[in-house]
Amino acid sequence: MRSRIPNFRLYEEKSDESSDFWLHCETLSARSALHNWQIDVHRHNALFQMFWMTEGGGTLFGDGKTEMPFSAPCAIFIPSGAAHGFRFFRHSEGVVATVLADRLALPGGSDRTLAEFLSHTRIVSVEHPVADKGEDLDRLFHRLLEEHSRHGGVGRDLMLDVHVTEILVRLARAGARSTLQALHKAMTIDSRRVQALETLIAAHFREHRPVGFYAGKIGVSVAQLNRIARQEAGASVSHLLARRLVDAARRDLVFTPTPVQAIAYSLGFQDPAYFNRFFRRQTGTTPGTYRETERRRLAA
Repeated sequence: MRSRIPNFRLYEEKSDESSDFWLHCETLSARSALHNWQIDVHRHNALFQMFWMTEGGGTLFGDGKTEMPFSAPCAIFIPSGAAHGFRFFRHSEGVVATVLADRLALPGGSDRTLAEFLSHTRIVSVEHPVADKGEDLDRLFHRLLEEHSRHGGVGRDLMLDVHVTEILVRLARAGARSTLQALHKAMTIDSRRVQALETLIAAHFREHRPVGFYAGKIGVSVAQLNRIARQEAGASVSHLLARRLVDAARRDLVFTPTPVQAIAYSLGFQDPAYFNRFFRRQTGTTPGTYRETERRRLAA
């Protein structure tokens, strides 16, 4: 039986807040930095989230093995109940709003385009952050953050309603116009190289290629690639490769019934015993123990 993905009101906070909770707004770094820029896959039942990325980027993970890279400036919309997790580049920044879906009268058949936009996870890239939609979104998200921080005042909830609704409409309009190609135009050279590295790792990590293979594909030296990786992603290439293997192993251990030995072979390990040692060195526990512990925790 498939294990449940954990459900939080706010990430790693139990749903025990006051009953009048309907919106939370904070900077991206406030929570992500505490978790080493890694947010494991989870969901928020009855809540949707809006992210405005002003610096950095990373990868958005969905249920299973879905991965969506992104880079600032961009906005991300997560509908209520959608499984999602993040691996952010270190020192990424932006604004995160978590909203009770039932609080707002979200449109149904009266606006099919908007309703369709709000029914799926979205990444809306913004080519020019100071032009038109980028400026509007940046202004609206920061007004929302400022208004939320007031903790009272005349008309506060009304203003929050207005800001959230306008952000949703702006996101839908920007999403209808934007394309993922704008993502690359907004990235620095080093960010593009890290993006290329992550794409190569996704395609070849099971082959256990040396770092020189990736450096050659990107057109830089091993030393340069490691410097860029540490600067943009916070880890060496070898560490990124190991982390990718561990991430894949964790997902297979928790979300599939595949035997540990078969998982080892599928990840390119010729010796399951070596895979066990590798996994323990990276996580502090064996694959079997990790599977048992996580499934018990998620089923609780």
